[in-house]
Amino acid sequence: MLLWAICALLFASQAPHTPTEQLHAAARSGDVAEVTRLLDSGVNVDARDDLGSTPLLEAAWEGHGEVVRVLLAHGANVNASRDDATALQYAVLTGRAAIVAQLLKAGARTDVRDRFGATVLHLAAGRGPLDVLTLLLEAHADIEAVDQADHTPLETAIFQNQWKLVPVLLAHGANASRASPVDGRQPIHLACIRGLAAVIPELVAAGASPVAKDRFGQTPLDLALAYKNGNVVAALLKLTSIKESQAAADSAMEAAALRGQTEIVRILADNGYDVNRPTPSGSTCLNDAALKGQKKVAQLLLEHGAKVNVPDSSGSFALHNAAIGGDADMVAMMLDHGAEIDARDAESGATALMLAASLGRAAAVRLLLQRGANAKLADKAGHTALDRARQSDSPETIDLLSHE
Repeated sequence: MLLWAICALLFASQAPHTPTEQLHAAARSGDVAEVTRLLDSGVNVDARDDLGSTPLLEAAWEGHGEVVRVLLAHGANVNASRDDATALQYAVLTGRAAIVAQLLKAGARTDVRDRFGATVLHLAAGRGPLDVLTLLLEAHADIEAVDQADHTPLETAIFQNQWKLVPVLLAHGANASRASPVDGRQPIHLACIRGLAAVIPELVAAGASPVAKDRFGQTPLDLALAYKNGNVVAALLKLTSIKESQAAADSAMEAAALRGQTEIVRILADNGYDVNRPTPSGSTCLNDAALKGQKKVAQLLLEHGAKVNVPDSSGSFALHNAAIGGDADMVAMMLDHGAEIDARDAESGATALMLAASLGRAAAVRLLLQRGANAKLADKAGHTALDRARQSDSPETIDLLSHE
């Protein structure tokens, strides 16, 4: 009994006593009849509670659309705020389109900002739903407003992975080519970071450049590769009508092959890059990897259809480059995949054996001899592999060839 009495006292102490408290309680609970009765009895429609909130703010937050209608009909200040938050912001944050529509019709301002500098359009772009965003756009909310992070609503939608909202923003005139003064990035850069492949063609069609560089010199493709977003790489590579996009991919692949960046090579190759394309410097990716001894890259390229007997601009093959690099395992890999062991380069007529001998690459010379390279052949100047070895002053290489 005592416990019951204590609970009753606590409840009684919390129950609303004044008409203002009663109005707030009714607005929070969605009691339309009680709200109407209190307002008709003369209670101030904009009366604030101890926390500074108005009945309209509370009804909007709780999603009581009929209460919102009654409060507005009784003259509630549609732009009243608490801690810089308005009823419209509450309705947008909670995704209640019907209440958003009521508030906009009653004159709710769309330019009010929260503590992060975001407008209601930023909030809708970052959260949705689509009908809320559309209502704000139709009310002419500022589509190019920037928040404290220097994001427009379009950029907010991309940053928050709201890819379904991007076409709507673009259709209402969002600037797809805006470069941020902070980092120089356009919306397409953000899409590449976030992995939103579906919006890439739409952004480009709306004016975004697929090869624009940010302030760090990074293109959209660079960022897609850095963040390992293969689906975005594929979307960029499909923009075949844009020559520069392919050039960016060529540059990225060439650099990755030379540096041994296997993940970049894999992403590009997995998403449609032609591994037999000539590199910007006139070589092939496989030839480059062979020269630098990048065995993992070479293996990846071969798995994706790279051809071993494709010459570079100087007429050398991957086997020639492997011999120059001197990595015996790389030489073996090229031979195992069909490289012609005695093929000659176009400039000097040298074979892989001759090139390895010229540089004293003893391990490569030994392997080539074991695999049947012809040591008797001569280059265009009449020099054999042994002649070249003697010029390199490599005793081990000279010894290997002297017994042939």
